[in-house]
Amino acid sequence: GLFMAERRRSPCSQRFARGQVVAVVLNLDKEGPNANTLSLFRDGKRVSPPQPLPQSLVGKPLFPHVAFRNISLHVHFGPEPMVPLPFKCRCLQDAAQADVNISKLGEPENGKYEVLFPVGMPDEGTFQWLEGFLEKHPQYVELSDRKIVEWAERSGLTRQRSYLGH
Repeated sequence: GLFMAERRRSPCSQRFARGQVVAVVLNLDKEGPNANTLSLFRDGKRVSPPQPLPQSLVGKPLFPHVAFRNISLHVHFGPEPMVPLPFKCRCLQDAAQADVNISKLGEPENGKYEVLFPVGMPDEGTFQWLEGFLEKHPQYVELSDRKIVEWAERSGLTRQRSYLGH
């Protein structure tokens, strides 16, 4: 396990194996030595020292995200931890109202959502068409490999090898 923040990677954890329960604990308590930190627990025992949140993220909304490769996983948000931890804490499902920002998607007027799947030939102007379409129809959101790369770069991740996408 690596902790990645502000374009830096630091080793901070041990390997995980099949059947283990891993907990990611975000400590938002304003007091104490572990205030504004992330910690990893495996089967209820700490496997990493608390990692301080980057200062640019303190006090801002954070969104759960798990990055993995070559595994399948089950994500559990509560209301209770799957394995007891050595202290009492709330799961995301049971979070205090002051600790979460809840936003609702607007319901479409007719009650039906619409999804478009543009189809185009490679290198024939599909992304240029899409950019023009999105300018005229801002209610749509692009889900593509280039948007995932853009999101990752804005999140501070760097490319390890060249990306051949658009």
